[in-house]
Amino acid sequence: MTDVDRIKDNLDYVTCAVRNGEVRGGIPALYFLWGPVIFIGFTLVDLAPRFTSIYFLVAGTAGGLFSWWLGTRNERRRGINNTALGRRYGLHWLITGVAFLLAFASMMSGSGWGGPELFLLVAGLSYSLAGVHLDRPLLYSGFLMLACYGVMVLLSPPYAWTLTGVLVGFALVGSGIAQRVANRPSGTAQ
Repeated sequence: MTDVDRIKDNLDYVTCAVRNGEVRGGIPALYFLWGPVIFIGFTLVDLAPRFTSIYFLVAGTAGGLFSWWLGTRNERRRGINNTALGRRYGLHWLITGVAFLLAFASMMSGSGWGGPELFLLVAGLSYSLAGVHLDRPLLYSGFLMLACYGVMVLLSPPYAWTLTGVLVGFALVGSGIAQRVANRPSGTAQ
């Protein structure tokens, strides 16, 4: 390891140590991406259920890869190389993807346990825990998903998925707007 590499590692360590006290808010573009993806997908459950699985398989995979790329690019632009945090994000969302696949497998097995609502439960838990451990605004969207899951299971209202998609989609877009405002340098008006 050269002296330049050692200095860079030390600076990365100091930067991460200073920023560990910050409450992360996430990248606004990711909220703007996932709000519509979730809105469209949840609406499909009510309006065109046969397309829902393929939509979430394609949009979820493409959105996940794009999110990973955008997160990596954002950290590079900020001059940060925190591989431990990157691994934590990756592991969190990889586990979420595995949980979604297991929920799908339980639906396809015909065992009678698990329906589309199970996906909402998994998503609500995943977003809530991401809000606790990674990006705080995801906590509120996660709570909304869990509340909507409870309403769906207990009351079974008509168009519950569409309403859930609207609420969660707007919550994510609202979080993106709030994060964009919070990230704006002070003294800047736009």
